[in-house]
Amino acid sequence: MYFLWHLYLYRRIKGNYPYLPLLLILGFISPLFIRISDLYLPPSLAFIISFAALFWMGFLFYFVVLDLILRFFLKSVFFSLSLALVLSLYSYVETLHPELIHVILYSPKIPPATTIKILHFSDVHLGPVMGMDKVRFIEKAVQKYKPDLIISTGDFVDGNMKNKAFLQEALSRLEAPLGKYAVVGNHEYYRGIEKSIEFTTQAGFQVLRGESKEILPFLLMVGLDDDDCKYFMACKGPLKESLLLRTLPSDKFILLLKHKPRIEPEALGFFDLMLSGHTHGGLYYPIGKWLLKALSKFEYPGWHSLVPQGYLFVSKGLGTGGPPMRLFSPPDLALIEIRAGQRAYQLFRQGLGD
Repeated sequence: MYFLWHLYLYRRIKGNYPYLPLLLILGFISPLFIRISDLYLPPSLAFIISFAALFWMGFLFYFVVLDLILRFFLKSVFFSLSLALVLSLYSYVETLHPELIHVILYSPKIPPATTIKILHFSDVHLGPVMGMDKVRFIEKAVQKYKPDLIISTGDFVDGNMKNKAFLQEALSRLEAPLGKYAVVGNHEYYRGIEKSIEFTTQAGFQVLRGESKEILPFLLMVGLDDDDCKYFMACKGPLKESLLLRTLPSDKFILLLKHKPRIEPEALGFFDLMLSGHTHGGLYYPIGKWLLKALSKFEYPGWHSLVPQGYLFVSKGLGTGGPPMRLFSPPDLALIEIRAGQRAYQLFRQGLGD
């Protein structure tokens, strides 16, 4: 598909451009440069090379989609190129402005006069492009809202972390009274599960893999491996949440962490809140969000009320796993306050700086 995008651009640009074939060949093989630079070059140089390669990928995607539509109305290919560049630049700027999803959740399982504040983020994709700017978003939220729990729901790591000690050190300085917890996503397996877990644990997070953890006498947390572990023969613990949830006491508040927002029907009613990510909110509106709605109602980003009980929150993520671009699907973090009361919730959206 990526080759066909380049071929399409070559066929659409008419004229005597002797270096165009060479430039398009370099663009086509540029994903290889990302891996090589991430492994062997200093982080600053790896960032420049990887950013250029991924920005080109996003720009080319925009161009192909736009030109396939506009060529029926306009003969000039340069309008499509210009519009693709404008959208690419805007889409990059959007990645720099996360929104905060603030939810106040009431539950009869929480003792009176008790509030638990959870800072949840997902899909940071730390690697050659996603780096300290994403960590600073988390730092800012921790300093401002002072959560009791900090939670990552996977795809924390997406690159060679050997020369990323500065990211690990910054994350290790984040503090939460009840601890920092994480589950693994699919990209942790793609990049090497052992190295990914080593980075996450040294950053101060406890990784839950098919197990439950008592956080408070009334609060239990359950974390599962991402099911892509099957392709690497690296699963730990059960992958079906129902096997764990049905063994837990029903009078406790059950917090379920799972990278992909997929829920077994047998598990419904056995947890109070599930936190997930993975889908990135579709990244590109409206195409991405339409696809998510077609896949499953649970894949769609945001807050979901479940039947017979419980809630699901699907984060759009802080980073991007491919081109550093988003279109009307800004990155997010969630601040979830769990308070005593009858089952209900309030939801607010605001900028991280508000």
